[in-house]
Amino acid sequence: MNRKTLIAGLLFAGLILAAVLLLRSPEKGTRSAGEAPRPIAKLTDNSFDTLDVTKNKVTTTLKKEGDAYRIVKPVAYAADKELAKTAFDAIAKMDFDNIISDQKGRHTEFEVGDDGLRVVVKKGDKVLADFRLGKSANQFTMLRIEGKDEVWAATNILKYQLDKTTTDWRDKTITSFDEKDAEKLQVSGKDGAKIMLTKPAPTDAGAANTDWQVVESTVKVEPYDKSVANGMAAQLASWKTNEFADSTKPEETGLDSPELTVTVGLRNGKQQTVLVGKKKGDDDYYVKLADSPQVFLVKKYNIDRVNKRPIEFRDKTLCNLKSEEVTEIAVTREKDSYTLAKQGSAWKLIKPAGVTLDDSKVSNITSAFSELKGQSFAEDNSPKATGLAKPTAGIAVKSSVKGHTCQLKVGSETSDKSGYYVQAGGMTYVSVVNKWAIDRVLVKLDDLKKK
Repeated sequence: MNRKTLIAGLLFAGLILAAVLLLRSPEKGTRSAGEAPRPIAKLTDNSFDTLDVTKNKVTTTLKKEGDAYRIVKPVAYAADKELAKTAFDAIAKMDFDNIISDQKGRHTEFEVGDDGLRVVVKKGDKVLADFRLGKSANQFTMLRIEGKDEVWAATNILKYQLDKTTTDWRDKTITSFDEKDAEKLQVSGKDGAKIMLTKPAPTDAGAANTDWQVVESTVKVEPYDKSVANGMAAQLASWKTNEFADSTKPEETGLDSPELTVTVGLRNGKQQTVLVGKKKGDDDYYVKLADSPQVFLVKKYNIDRVNKRPIEFRDKTLCNLKSEEVTEIAVTREKDSYTLAKQGSAWKLIKPAGVTLDDSKVSNITSAFSELKGQSFAEDNSPKATGLAKPTAGIAVKSSVKGHTCQLKVGSETSDKSGYYVQAGGMTYVSVVNKWAIDRVLVKLDDLKKK
């Protein structure tokens, strides 16, 4: 082998070695999983007990105490156990794959910049880890150690598990108990009205509880609607708030003189008492427990089954005519009055005369009077408050069954436009009825015509 051949062979071998080393070593900003050191020492369930989570520049401090979790800052309050446990478990299970980038300019892209979600892991006051947790992609979550540029691919942890505000972390429970343990229910209104109910224990093991029974009431609740007590107990058994109303004054919330007081007694001798205060805006109510200073804000849809005055335990049925027994429907109002009458097996529009009826529209109207019920009773029954001084419509329904009729006076809409004030014939009280339940009868005359 001559000298030139030897030199060429050595050069070729050197190039092959360089290529192998280049392929085996990561590019700048990327390292293989097996060679990269961990940016955070392995954490276990017992190696830390505190998390500082900073979102939108507000830091929430969560502390684990045995099997319980509480918020230390910015408010002292119980933490949502499920959410807190998920967060602590994720930290303990967290592992790492490799470095995704060491370019500071990509921090925003990976959501790990200086305004990103910051998590500080502690044992007491000792800091064990301080990092920014970013977006998740391809089964990895971007993570950057505070003060470093490298962005790591973390595993077994997802951003949403820690990406929460203080309100999110708080335990939102208002009342909680096993529904089958509820045996007493007392509801008192601000006006002095009161009702007390009891629920007997099961007669034998495994038997279902009997219905709630009225023990005493300052208002007439016959006929009695047992679904109200059942709904109230079910809601109270696992009732959560929507928001917290911290630092509110009693005169602002109305909880110094609550509109409603609801007490549920349990078989272990304990009881929970809820106070319902004023409304805030159109959708929220102030609520608190009698033995706690914490005030909650509860949405209308969330409070509807609890916010029941004693009179609400009365049956709210206005009409109960089966569709097949209805023979005539007369709607009287300033515009679009009409009368439908059943002649033989066919329906006719007899008022106004000379109009051909669209038969397909009749069944929706006749079925409206089967178990037509109010949602609640008007707080103010006066004609002025309900619009019944000058009703917007009158509805009269006849039946083929002797003694079965239905007379309704329709007043104004409720303030939230979700219902009408309605008074049935022979009744002194006024009901609030879902708007859609009345609108299906108060159709426009043009909609009844056959096109």
